[in-house]
Amino acid sequence: MLFGIYLLLLAAWFGLSRVSDSMEIVKSLVFLILLVILPILAMAFGAWDGVKEGFSLLWLLAPFVCFLAPMYLFLNDSGLIYGVGYSLLGIVAHGLGVLVHARRARRVSPRANG
Repeated sequence: MLFGIYLLLLAAWFGLSRVSDSMEIVKSLVFLILLVILPILAMAFGAWDGVKEGFSLLWLLAPFVCFLAPMYLFLNDSGLIYGVGYSLLGIVAHGLGVLVHARRARRVSPRANG
């Protein structure tokens, strides 16, 4: 799902850049996507997965790997650092979600045993 959203957002930006007359709008939009929207998505999906499923090492690489194809399609190699940043933000948010998951598990366990 993360891969599809990354791909769709960058494809929408690419399509808009082809029809827009203002390069300022296109540049602003790409920075908004790269620096605000995609990190928020990585954190939201990481936290959600942590709350629902608990800890997973997948979040060390998932945001980076999901960003690779859209990056090479619409950007260039200089965008690799963004993928690394998304992975770091995703694993931190996932860790916070895991803490919530662990608290829920502790609350449920005494009731089930008692």
